[in-house]
Amino acid sequence: MKRKIKDKNRKTINKNIAFSLMGMGLMLGLGACNASQNASAATVSANVSNDKTQKVQSTQTAINVENNNITITGEGASSEGNIITINKAGNYRLSGKLDEGQIVVNADGEVNLNLDNFAISNSKDAPIVGKTGNLNINMADGSDNKISDTRAANTQTENSSNDSKAYDAALYSEADINISGSGTLVVEGGYEDAIHSKSNLNIEGGNYSITASHHGLNGKKTLVVKGGKFEITTVEDALHSKGDVIFENGEININAGDDALHADNTLTVKDGKINITASNEGLEGITVNIEGGDILVNSTDDGVNAAGDSQDGSQQNYSVNISGGNIKIIPGGDGIDSNGDLNVSGGNILVDGPSNGGNASIDYDGTATITGGSILATGNSGMFQGFNNNSSQPSIIYYLNNNVNGGETIKISDESGKEVFTSSDQTQSYNAVLYSSADLESGKTYKVSVGNSESSVTAGNSQGGGFGQSPQGGRGGNSQGGNYGQPPQGGRGGNSQGGNFGQPPEGGRGGNSQGGNYGQPPQGGRGGNSQGDSFGQPPQGGNFGQPPEMNGNGSGRGQGGMGQPPQGQPPEMNGNGSGRGQGGMGQPPQGQPPKMNGNGGGRGQGGDMGQPPQMNGQGNIDQNRPTTPPQDGNKQQIGQQPQDENSSNSDNQSDSKKKKNKQKSNQKTGDKSGKES
Repeated sequence: MKRKIKDKNRKTINKNIAFSLMGMGLMLGLGACNASQNASAATVSANVSNDKTQKVQSTQTAINVENNNITITGEGASSEGNIITINKAGNYRLSGKLDEGQIVVNADGEVNLNLDNFAISNSKDAPIVGKTGNLNINMADGSDNKISDTRAANTQTENSSNDSKAYDAALYSEADINISGSGTLVVEGGYEDAIHSKSNLNIEGGNYSITASHHGLNGKKTLVVKGGKFEITTVEDALHSKGDVIFENGEININAGDDALHADNTLTVKDGKINITASNEGLEGITVNIEGGDILVNSTDDGVNAAGDSQDGSQQNYSVNISGGNIKIIPGGDGIDSNGDLNVSGGNILVDGPSNGGNASIDYDGTATITGGSILATGNSGMFQGFNNNSSQPSIIYYLNNNVNGGETIKISDESGKEVFTSSDQTQSYNAVLYSSADLESGKTYKVSVGNSESSVTAGNSQGGGFGQSPQGGRGGNSQGGNYGQPPQGGRGGNSQGGNFGQPPEGGRGGNSQGGNYGQPPQGGRGGNSQGDSFGQPPQGGNFGQPPEMNGNGSGRGQGGMGQPPQGQPPEMNGNGSGRGQGGMGQPPQGQPPKMNGNGGGRGQGGDMGQPPQMNGQGNIDQNRPTTPPQDGNKQQIGQQPQDENSSNSDNQSDSKKKKNKQKSNQKTGDKSGKES
């Protein structure tokens, strides 16, 4: 019985072992099957991947040039002679060298040109022309590429050039141009521009060497630079747009015959490095925004300029807005010139010049406010301006008796002797200094020293025409032949040895003129003596009028009958100022005072005189008549005294400023009129 049970158990055990072995075999079989399937799947996947890669590679048409023989592998492109035509959107790789050749893009959609050690030149037409479809250009890593337009420079006027059917750039497109990559691209714009998009031009990277007989980079609607390294030499603008220019980042060295960066609308610099070694004007636009970056401007005219005409002729709101960056300007004209407002809220600004009296370190027609950042501006005192009194950050202005050369150390220290600021970076001579930073406290006195000159100046908000708190009671320097500039308030005007004196300080005594025209003696003071020529204009404080026309003896007496003078004009006075002609007077003028005699009596003998003169010969105001103050402009003219600190700012421009802006506008209009670029 036990044996049967044992045998039965043995059979059960053997059966279980058999089942176990069968299960293990089944599992091994299934595993082998799965492994085989996975291997097959991996093989399929690899084949699909390879097919996809081959498919991508097959979609890039290769265009290779060797010994001026063109080989095209792929679709979408064809060649005839030395002209390659791309008529289908897609990717194209170009390599080799094509002389006297041309690439014409005429496709519906985007065309990607991958330049891989490719060079093309043409002496009769533009080397690369995009007629339709956006043009994307990529420079392969480590590649050297070149596009050369070797046509002679266009000497037609701007308006005549508009009528030309010629493509005006080495790389030209009617649609967008987008350039990227890490390779190198040399572009020679012999005819006019180097790169010109009639729509939008965008550059995101690469290394560029660009020369042009007109503009370097030209995007009609917009020009955006997001990165890259550039060496640009141009006869006209380096960067140009009829719309906006945005420099977001990159490094650029510019030698420009006209503007370095020019936008007909808004010019914005966000970051990057801009080194302008030569230009007529550095940065120009209707609105100029500087938000960051390191900027060096060398210019023969204005360094930063808010100016220009709108495309539709509408009135523009000009402004220069600086909120960041490190900016150094070495101008031949104005340092920062806004035909509207100037707003400084950040950044570090150094304006080195100008040294001539017809321009200013900062120059504006609207208002100028500073709420942050720092500025050191040096230049000639002739048209020197400060910030408006609505600025929240104080500033100081210091006038020197004599010019100092560039390189002299400027030191500003507080009352305890602690140094607040020092600089010796100036290269041009100057006799006026403006400084503002958050380190200054309004109402506190600071010691300013420049070379051997030293004075205490109180920080405050300066007026728009503005002089802040310049030294009081100082004596004006002598002018040896040229224009004097601006002596300090309350000081004595210097003597002019031969040239025009200008205007001495208010309340001071006018200097003697040794030969030339005196100009204008001080307000309310006694006019200086003229040794040879006519006096010019007598003292302010009531309009004196004009002295009589002198005869040979200076008596001003008319020798014949006066007849009937024209309506609305006074008779010319005789030597005694009686207004009586030696013949019949006829009818006196209507509503106008007579011109003054030599003594300024202004008494008419012939009837109702309308409005009598307001001044006598000694400059005394007729108390019975109100005086009309002169219309001061917003600018301080050469030879004009500083405005009183508490005086209000006039909205009017000075005549010389208007004249200067008009001349600049006319010159710009003449240079760039009508260019549809």
